[in-house]
Amino acid sequence: MSREGMIAAAEKSIGLREPNHIQQWYRERNGSDYNGNFAWCDAAVSYWATQAGERDAVLFGTDYAYTVSHAQRFKNAGQWTAMTNGIAKSGIRRGDIVFFDWAGSSEIGKIDHVGIVTSVSGGYVYTIEGNTLNVCARRVRGVREIAGFGRPKYKAASGGSSSGATYTVEAGDTLGEIAAAHGTTVEILADLNGIKDPNKLGAGRKLKLPAGASTAKVVSLAKLIKAFKADAPKSGTPVSYAPVEYVEDALVSEGLLSSRYADGHAGTATRSAYSLYQQRLGYRGTQPGGDADGTPGKSTLTTLGKAHGFTVVA
Repeated sequence: MSREGMIAAAEKSIGLREPNHIQQWYRERNGSDYNGNFAWCDAAVSYWATQAGERDAVLFGTDYAYTVSHAQRFKNAGQWTAMTNGIAKSGIRRGDIVFFDWAGSSEIGKIDHVGIVTSVSGGYVYTIEGNTLNVCARRVRGVREIAGFGRPKYKAASGGSSSGATYTVEAGDTLGEIAAAHGTTVEILADLNGIKDPNKLGAGRKLKLPAGASTAKVVSLAKLIKAFKADAPKSGTPVSYAPVEYVEDALVSEGLLSSRYADGHAGTATRSAYSLYQQRLGYRGTQPGGDADGTPGKSTLTTLGKAHGFTVVA
């Protein structure tokens, strides 16, 4: 796979509580020393790397539960950067394995915790972490908490005309939107998939993506607004627009929405959280039609997407 495969594996664990299958997986591989409810942040990284086929890049071929040893292995390989010059100058980026010291040092021997970077914005690093308050969740971290990071040598994207990645067409999608979201063109997608009429795309069709295409998450602003304005279906029923979950996960990471409401339904709690996000960015007017009424706009959604790893299209 690749860096994106690693992050995709981590995203599947979001919401996982303890005890859990990652702990069981690690215990079965590494023995009775890991009986009981052991700290599993680095076991989660080991699990994600295994699922993504990136064990050599991330783990150097072994499993890790002890964060200090894992960070030291990156340093021994010349793939370690201590967080001593600030986030912007460090070069930390999506896919890096980030290590934390709650006491604020950059010393490997004092590391407490680990996660994977999903994005960097301004002075903050956005992550997915296992065993953070006993759950796997997205977090937003400042420079003081970060001891340093390891940079895995992920597998390169596969060559040839197709990357092996696919995109499943949703109702209302256009080929132009799909192409823009994945960094390619209508012509390339049409040729790769044998599409004679770009205006005729059936929902549910899987499109091949070209080599080098981005596999970032995509959120349509128009579809998201429609989902936000519709009466929210009951929890447990099918959602009207699946990428609502990307926005809700981002609002959870921002500390504005409880994870219990991140169910893809864009209910009252989600709209209230989005209003708070709009206000955080300086918008005012929470009345219907106001700039901070909880209905996503292009500017605020784009800002949220850049920070949390999704791309906004019309």
